[in-house]
Amino acid sequence: MRANEADSLRQYHLDSIVVSSIKLPHAAWRIPSASTTLDGSTLQRCQLFDMKDFSASIPNFIMTDRDTRLTSSVFIRGVGSLINAPGVAMYVDGIPHFEKSSFDINLADIEKIEFLRGPQGTLYGRNAMGGIILVHTASPFRRQGTRIRLTYGSHNETRITLSHRNKQGERFACGITADYHHSDGFIRNRYNHKNADYLNAASLNSRIEWRPRTNLSVRLQNGLESVKQGAFAYGTVNSEKNDVDSVSINHPSYYERKIYDSGLQADYHTPHFWLRSQTSLQLLDDTYNVDQDASPRDLYYAVQSEKQRLLSEEINLKDATDNCYNWNFGLFAFHHAIRRSTDVFLNMARPPYQLEKRYDDDNRGIAFYHQSELQITHHLALEAGIRYDFEKAHSLHSEHKLTTDTVVLRNRYDSPLTFSQWTPKLTLQYRFSGDHQLYATWAKGYKTGGFNTVFETMRERTFGPERSWNYEIGGKAVLFERSILIETALFYIDLRNQQVKQLLTLQGVKIYNAGRSVSKGAELTLKVLPSPASLLHLTYGYTHATFRSYRYSDKTDYSGNYLPFVPRHTLSAGATQHIPWRSALTDRLFLQVNYTGMGEIYWHEDNRVKQPFYGLLHASAGIEKGKLRVTLWGKNLLNRRYIGYYFESGGRSLGKPGKPFTAGFSLDYSL
Repeated sequence: MRANEADSLRQYHLDSIVVSSIKLPHAAWRIPSASTTLDGSTLQRCQLFDMKDFSASIPNFIMTDRDTRLTSSVFIRGVGSLINAPGVAMYVDGIPHFEKSSFDINLADIEKIEFLRGPQGTLYGRNAMGGIILVHTASPFRRQGTRIRLTYGSHNETRITLSHRNKQGERFACGITADYHHSDGFIRNRYNHKNADYLNAASLNSRIEWRPRTNLSVRLQNGLESVKQGAFAYGTVNSEKNDVDSVSINHPSYYERKIYDSGLQADYHTPHFWLRSQTSLQLLDDTYNVDQDASPRDLYYAVQSEKQRLLSEEINLKDATDNCYNWNFGLFAFHHAIRRSTDVFLNMARPPYQLEKRYDDDNRGIAFYHQSELQITHHLALEAGIRYDFEKAHSLHSEHKLTTDTVVLRNRYDSPLTFSQWTPKLTLQYRFSGDHQLYATWAKGYKTGGFNTVFETMRERTFGPERSWNYEIGGKAVLFERSILIETALFYIDLRNQQVKQLLTLQGVKIYNAGRSVSKGAELTLKVLPSPASLLHLTYGYTHATFRSYRYSDKTDYSGNYLPFVPRHTLSAGATQHIPWRSALTDRLFLQVNYTGMGEIYWHEDNRVKQPFYGLLHASAGIEKGKLRVTLWGKNLLNRRYIGYYFESGGRSLGKPGKPFTAGFSLDYSL
């Protein structure tokens, strides 16, 4: 791969990597949708190891750095969710991730990541209103050998990745990847003089592929990840400096998570059709123990635990002929069980007491989808699809108030819910000669309803689905012998029955449906390759997302205000250069510099407090010699201060500071 790095720059940005999803049979550049694809080499050069690192690097994309990997809220084009089911879907090698608590994962040994912006519900179903993230790990049939990667940097950040892939003939291949990540953190807790945001994470992934026949293949994947990190590292916000002055909490706060993923994929194809089956299992156990008063006083704290069991099956049958009409049928079924427990300890009360809450949620669903592609003329194509989702959910909720081991209050609730939804999509695409195209899309988006874990009345126990009507026009062009690539898009999203949060004092947050919102904006991607060894890129996203109708209470109306947590602007600009330099120590050098910026971001529906636009400068430089690569890197080189997350509680302004300047080195060696 390194020997052809200069050429891979050009090839990658035309998305010539083998596409591994039969739902999206064309290269990403040729599909009629706004998309961004990053390959593994790009992730390494730019030091992109976590999902949060992609914020602002992808137009109109942000994953809020709110607290821990539990609170990984994703927004694309103003569509998303802070605390409940996400508005953006994610699949890792075909394995669905339903809950945001499983989104922020280790990105070790990744072949490529695709970000498709705009609703993808016809093919991918529930909660894909804003878009979809497709993560693909490396196939042992395409890459073999042993690889070691060591990274060390500021705050004692250490990462060790070891992978081995082996191919035995053309029928069997296997691979295994182990990854360890540690960081001391940078947020100091003045109460105990330790860092409050430490991280320890480890993962182990295996992949086995078997091809008994030329038209039959089977793939088995297993992954296990364990995380323990500091939590609730919030301090008092200094509004004049736009920074967090201090963090001082007395209760040990942490988050622990274990995830096991397994996927069995079978492919069978003939000259007439392609049949794929994907069976997936995900087990997630986590514990969130936090000092909810965010102070050195022993007022109250909470312990939340969750066990998730997700089993899904998808069968996809697609036309494999090269005709003017092609079809795609699919079936998707799942069973998602969640067992939650929340214990709140109120030491400030007299006498002190404990609120004990238990939730037993069970959700089953089935979906049928179809998509047709009709080549009307040599240049004009029509793509139409529709999906029907049916879900049946059930929740048992019990709560107790305990005082000195005596049950004072008992409540028990039994709540069923049923959802069904049609999600159509229609796209008209005009392909010019070569890789140029214009397209227009109309689609319906859908995010399922659910159950509140805190509520005041039985009417607030559940909340309904959120729906959207989406309109998009865009174009893609490749100019001057593939040395310039341009992608543009304009979008308009009409959100109905939007799911919004409402704070209940000393209880938590509930979700309810509040009227209507509109998100509109534009996106631009420009890539210039002055030479086979050079790359310049610019991406920009603009989102204007406001509440069209949202009356919070009889006295408070947020209609016309901006949606919180949605950056108005996202910007990324950078350059990569490879320089041949033959010597005893080097074959060539590479330099990379990148600037990312985003803002302004409002932190609440009242729009009183916001994070202004800010920019971060990153750079890396390295040498390559044979199978060895050594990289020096730095992030936030100007040490720009900003707020990563802000909220108000008990009359206090609390927040988490953004990541400061960090630097380090990475070493890659292939055996």
